[in-house]
Amino acid sequence: MANHKNLLSKRHRNASFSQDEVREFVERLAASKRAKPIRTDNEFTRQLTATVRYPRIPQAAYSWSISEIVDARDAQMIGRFAAPARLAESFRTDDALAVAYDNRLAPQRMIGVEVVEGSGARAGAIAKEGDALFGPKGIALSDDTMSDIVGGIANHDLAIGVKLWTPRKDGSRVDVKMQAWPIEFVWWDSSARCLMTRVDSIPENDHWRWCNLPGDPYPLDTGCGSQMPIIHGDGRWVVFSKHELTPWRNEAALIPAALVWARHAFAARDWGKGSSSHGNAKVVGTLPEGVPLQATSDEGETGWSNEAAAFMELLQDIQSLDTPVGIMPANSNIDYLVNSSKAWEVWERLMLNAERAAARIYLGTDGILGAQGGAPGVDVQALFGVARTRVEGDLQCITRALRTGLIEPWTAINFGDSSQAPERRYQIPDVDSDAMMESISKRETSMWASITAAKANGMAGPELQDYANTLAENYDVSTPIVWVEPSPATPEASPAGDVGGAGTAGAPAV
Repeated sequence: MANHKNLLSKRHRNASFSQDEVREFVERLAASKRAKPIRTDNEFTRQLTATVRYPRIPQAAYSWSISEIVDARDAQMIGRFAAPARLAESFRTDDALAVAYDNRLAPQRMIGVEVVEGSGARAGAIAKEGDALFGPKGIALSDDTMSDIVGGIANHDLAIGVKLWTPRKDGSRVDVKMQAWPIEFVWWDSSARCLMTRVDSIPENDHWRWCNLPGDPYPLDTGCGSQMPIIHGDGRWVVFSKHELTPWRNEAALIPAALVWARHAFAARDWGKGSSSHGNAKVVGTLPEGVPLQATSDEGETGWSNEAAAFMELLQDIQSLDTPVGIMPANSNIDYLVNSSKAWEVWERLMLNAERAAARIYLGTDGILGAQGGAPGVDVQALFGVARTRVEGDLQCITRALRTGLIEPWTAINFGDSSQAPERRYQIPDVDSDAMMESISKRETSMWASITAAKANGMAGPELQDYANTLAENYDVSTPIVWVEPSPATPEASPAGDVGGAGTAGAPAV
């Protein structure tokens, strides 16, 4: 119906309604009572059009000791993200952590998105406008921005987006674009009970404190900067996290990966040093007995005797491979000192252990390593199912944050309130449903094969149907109909005027 009737109005008090009309009215009445937060345009001031810029990102020295790595991990735990941001960047210099990190980001780039309309008379039109901003080719969210957001969620369990508002020239709409905010300028202010950030300059009409915090361990190199609170959904900021209380302490991969990186990096360094020792054999020569090593007074101050000096030149030629031939003095000897240590086995185990740990931390599985390294050698589909929880967790976090922090404010500013706001959803394949359908198909195929074999062996009639019922119950599929009981024949009616018709057979003639 285009115009819904209000069955409780006075003009309908004597009217009668069908069962369907009553059911529809009750359903609409129940839907109107559902709890739903409504955002209005009064919440968002026009000063949001001012651009907020982050401070200059300083050049960092990417050299870390164990103590510095631990300090950065502890800074992550207390909500100070300057050092952890540098540490997360250094992770990408390690092959194990870089591959795991890239695989964590890949699904978000590959899975499609759609804009689903809300409920209401104008919901369809609002969703169409929203598709141009938040859809697959939307201008409000770029692939580069979303990759940085997923990276922040993976490393810190926290990512920040800042919105840039642009009014159209005709004043009909205010368009929005979100950009990723560098987390290194963000910290948790326990006194204010909110996240704070440094900005390059304070937008007009935004009055916040200036300069660095007292005792700030990571001050700006300029000596002075401005600060702003980060409030999710206030019209300027979008906060992506999976936990309400201190999310940076819960699922942040940086916390367990910090010492995994140290273990993997230092093991690789030591293995490289050991490789140099194993690959460079030392040449040692032995002169005949009685041949002096030190020079005599007649030979000058050369240090070596003539025989020893000539033998040393021979050893150097052998070591450098420049001279393939040489003459050894009688009864002399040349030996190669080779490193026969088994220490490389320890380094190998450390490397494999760290690679498996890095994959499990970021992906929830070490299946990307294949059957080697102790990883399960199973079907790729099954491995994706293991890591699926991490992928879906990231995408659901993004969907929720974009709805409440970006799409609802945009709807409220442009359409008065957020009651008809659309939703941006990821088109995640339903692996469980596909697996269930495949299982049902296999079970039905096996059931029909058994029924066909029974018919070939002469089973028919009610017996065949009972057998099919039993198979359907065992295979947990729908019961097939393989036999239908024929209906009884209807007796023919007697011709009109026939005295000896049906029902009078055998009666005596009158």
